[in-house]
Amino acid sequence: MDVGSKVMESMVTNLNAHNDYLQRKLDHYNKWLLDPKRPVDGKPYPGFPEEVKLKAGVAKMQAEAKAKVEAKAAKPKAVKAKRAPKASGPSKQDRAVEIFRELNGDKAAVISAIQERLDMSVAGATTYFYNAKKLA
Repeated sequence: MDVGSKVMESMVTNLNAHNDYLQRKLDHYNKWLLDPKRPVDGKPYPGFPEEVKLKAGVAKMQAEAKAKVEAKAAKPKAVKAKRAPKASGPSKQDRAVEIFRELNGDKAAVISAIQERLDMSVAGATTYFYNAKKLA
């Protein structure tokens, strides 16, 4: 079987399924319309049950999608925290350079002094030591 015949077979199957659906819909309407026990009170045709379910499902999906969009729009945007204004005076790096010069570049003494005076960890003080060494 080649591709063309498979496509044609698929089209015929879809056409038959659609025709079956339309026949069921027409039969349902005729049964409602010709029902001798149906009160003639002006109520419109309630619709084909398969179609009513489909419309209800579509309406539900649309309502859910609308709720998601509204929830996303109502969600407040995150506000970035503003940085504190820069303190006046020398920066930590400037003070580290002063300590480096004051202690004549003695590595252990400078790292220890930076750690104590600038309230830093050993790793942070070591980084500031090497940066101060470059700047001094």
